[in-house]
Amino acid sequence: MFVIGLTGGIGTGKTEVAHVLRELGAVVIESDKVAHLSYEPGTTAHREISRQFGNTVLDSSGIVDRTRLDEIVFASLGRRSELESIVWPAVKKWITARLAEEEKRGTETVVIEVPKLYEAGWDGMVHTVWTVEAPEDVVVRRLEKRSGWSESDIKARSDAQMSRQERVAIADRVIENDTTIDELQDRVRKIWETIPGRPGSIPK
Repeated sequence: MFVIGLTGGIGTGKTEVAHVLRELGAVVIESDKVAHLSYEPGTTAHREISRQFGNTVLDSSGIVDRTRLDEIVFASLGRRSELESIVWPAVKKWITARLAEEEKRGTETVVIEVPKLYEAGWDGMVHTVWTVEAPEDVVVRRLEKRSGWSESDIKARSDAQMSRQERVAIADRVIENDTTIDELQDRVRKIWETIPGRPGSIPK
């Protein structure tokens, strides 16, 4: 089984790339969605988040309110690190179990979409790392339109990740998302064909 770590800056287009890879036959695991499972009552992470951050981050049903929590963690590096120390181990445990399941099923390719792959130290879980990148002005426009965030909101979230230069320097593949969706999809398909063991692939 071949495992791809898909990362990239916020607003660069990781979700679209993951969508293309899913259509090409890969099993895609979205770490953010897995993380959200830990926000539900009854999980160890939920109990620890409640203890560390208080009931003010819970909604009326007891689930962690991500908007309230984000306001806290993106305003403080210490609090963000505190949250990551709770959530990351829980997510890694879930993903590790899922990879074992896919191995048993005979799945050929799995993509783990992780915004902070290197920061979490999960690059050792994958065979190759692909990073999705886009010009800063394009990212800002996308996020303002999609999320309604201010420039300061966007900067806070961008600053919480490695820089583009750092990711590009250590990733195995760089996917530039600086033109059209069609062009992005074409770039992803071409890289897909280079995966070792695939028909017509180019040996590394």
